[in-house]
Amino acid sequence: MTHAEEIVQAVIRLVRQEGKSIFTREEIRQQIGVSCDEWMAGYPAIFQGMRADQPGGAPKVGSKFTGVFRQVKHGKHTLTDYGWRLLQEFES
Repeated sequence: MTHAEEIVQAVIRLVRQEGKSIFTREEIRQQIGVSCDEWMAGYPAIFQGMRADQPGGAPKVGSKFTGVFRQVKHGKHTLTDYGWRLLQEFES
């Protein structure tokens, strides 16, 4: 499973099981179950590339995983309309 897929699976758990509509990267990291060091070694750049409002410089994550999240305030994110559709695709 790619990092992007792991992030989506973690967000599915946060949204569906915990009822969150706004979440943090730390909550995603905890759901994935990786250490801070492992997270910092690659996940932040992938997460940044998945944001619809990313400021630039993030790696390309492929069109399937682009535009999934948007920042609602510093450190807090939510799903875009496309992100909700992607979650449904992963749940099928």
